[in-house]
Amino acid sequence: MNFVPIDSVASSASQIKDELSSQPFRRRALAGCSAVRRPSPSRATASRSIPVEIAFLSAHGVPEQVLQFAAATARRQGVCADEALLAEGLVCEDVFYRALAQHLNVEFIDSPVDVAASGVATAECGYARVRDPSSGYLWLFAPSGSGVFRLMSARRAARGRPLFAITTRTLFLEAVRRADPVSVARDAAFLVERVDRDLCARGGLRRGQAGLLLIALIGLAASLYAPFFFLRLASALLLAGAFFCGVFLRLFACAASLQRCADAEPLESDAQLPIYTIVLALYQEAAVARQLARAIDRFDYPGIMAQTPQAN
Repeated sequence: MNFVPIDSVASSASQIKDELSSQPFRRRALAGCSAVRRPSPSRATASRSIPVEIAFLSAHGVPEQVLQFAAATARRQGVCADEALLAEGLVCEDVFYRALAQHLNVEFIDSPVDVAASGVATAECGYARVRDPSSGYLWLFAPSGSGVFRLMSARRAARGRPLFAITTRTLFLEAVRRADPVSVARDAAFLVERVDRDLCARGGLRRGQAGLLLIALIGLAASLYAPFFFLRLASALLLAGAFFCGVFLRLFACAASLQRCADAEPLESDAQLPIYTIVLALYQEAAVARQLARAIDRFDYPGIMAQTPQAN
């Protein structure tokens, strides 16, 4: 397997070096990346700051200044060094994982691969079992963060022919989505609610609340057939009161809808209007960004907004 060294980032090495010289580095652990190279007293301080998950790239043509810049960015943002490296566009995803495969002396897969349906459960860990092991490997990996260090350690400890291959994160996630699209769609819709209900805007009864409500309804229905007259009377009055409350609520709502609202007093200036913030999340929307900016400029608040074109 031939690997082409990274030349696309070499031209920016001097600029990154100048930026790094003006930014003091502080040693602290990266959030979510516990595996960091132990510094050696004989090495320079700048070299000691490169984490293990990206340090191997220096042997594959990536300038050390680029790796230092990615490590410093990861510290500031509290992410793993490889995530900062790829997010900043210093190294493309294909080059990173191809270099990792060469470093581990395993096969690099740059084409779509079919993984088993159970791969959805392990996708968050960065690996999945392939559907057809006749290609010579059983597992497909696209690690990130501390998973890169653990994979390196496991590869050094293993003996014989490796039973896994490396692919890019994009191809890995596409393979997982093809393997079990129903589970992926279900996780996309309800995973936040299962992980932390407070982060989900959708309301509803919890399991304990639904159980108490069911017990109360069963008890109320059973009390209508109780042998005690006053208990049956109290239950009937309670149900009748709930019924009439619903009826009167609807009647009052109908009456209120027939009344004309008083005209609001005109405001003296726009400074008295309430302030609203509109957040527009864009991802790979370069084709419609200019059209969207023109549509935003045509907003007329608090008047009727002008007709804006639809952005696909």
